Amino acid sequence: MRFDPPLRIAAAALWLPDDCETVIDAVRAGTIEAARAASNGYVQLAVSDIPPPEMAVRAGAAALGQAGFGPAEIGLLVHAWTYYQGHDYWEPVHYIMNELELYSAVPLGASLGCNGGFAAVEVAACRMLTGQARTALVTTAERFCPPRFDRWASNLDVSYGDSGTALLLDVERGPFEVLSTANVTDPHLEGMYRGTTPWNRVPFEHAETVDIRTQIRAFMAAGHGPAFGGVVTRSVQQTVRSALEQAGLAADDPRIRVIAPPRFGAEVILHSYTEVLAGMTKAEIVNLGRGTGHLGAGDMAANLADIDAAGMLEPGQVALMLSATAGFSWSGMVVRRS
Repeated sequence: MRFDPPLRIAAAALWLPDDCETVIDAVRAGTIEAARAASNGYVQLAVSDIPPPEMAVRAGAAALGQAGFGPAEIGLLVHAWTYYQGHDYWEPVHYIMNELELYSAVPLGASLGCNGGFAAVEVAACRMLTGQARTALVTTAERFCPPRFDRWASNLDVSYGDSGTALLLDVERGPFEVLSTANVTDPHLEGMYRGTTPWNRVPFEHAETVDIRTQIRAFMAAGHGPAFGGVVTRSVQQTVRSALEQAGLAADDPRIRVIAPPRFGAEVILHSYTEVLAGMTKAEIVNLGRGTGHLGAGDMAANLADIDAAGMLEPGQVALMLSATAGFSWSGMVVRRS
């Protein structure tokens, strides 16, 4: 999707809890194997005792404060998440709206797993570009906690942290310009995270915890491994090419300063992004998740918030924000500092 004129990002906010679990303690406790911990490369994971929607409220309030926007200016609120939000048969977006006093906003929820933040931006953009709203707030929130989820060991190459994020989008105002978005999907791979257990009638009918490790190992043992690697390579490259082409940028344009992949483990980033994109651009590929863990639907917004806070982009320079989710989908968003 090409944005001409560009959509604006007025603020990017990341709310993290004060508490964390260190990899040293996790290895000592036997929560994660030392070799797996080393390959994943996380130093610590963010751990919250605050329910996810409240984290989204805090991130949203921070974004509004950064940009100096009032609640009445927000015409749309889109909330995305991957894991449990604290209540059954309940929509967290209305809680976030009420707590932030966004009484003029239209509420929407976006569900696309770890690509949910990207999907929420595209949904917001479509409504904004058709004149349904001039300003939108996109939030995410995750809390990957026991007893159902083991943040260190439920997955193989990814460990999970808690956070709230927010992107404040506007049609005219903001220091960042969204030039384009792109998405590549291969639904043939959806079985990797579904596994072979029977369909559940209720949550956790056939298992007591989220066990992605067993599902992945079974999927690979069934002979899907070699094909999966090729699909990842093609899809990541195609996502990058499409996003840059729609943004009107050559892949080797020196203005492309940073590529921010999802906050997966270091080995996944190396093999699925750094090696795959080697020589394709002149940008630096940065791993921003070592101190937080993978933030579910919040990686893209969190990465932009960290890029902004670290001053990685000068005016006119570009960041390519990448996202991915099991199923599988790969996404990209091209952002330019004004």
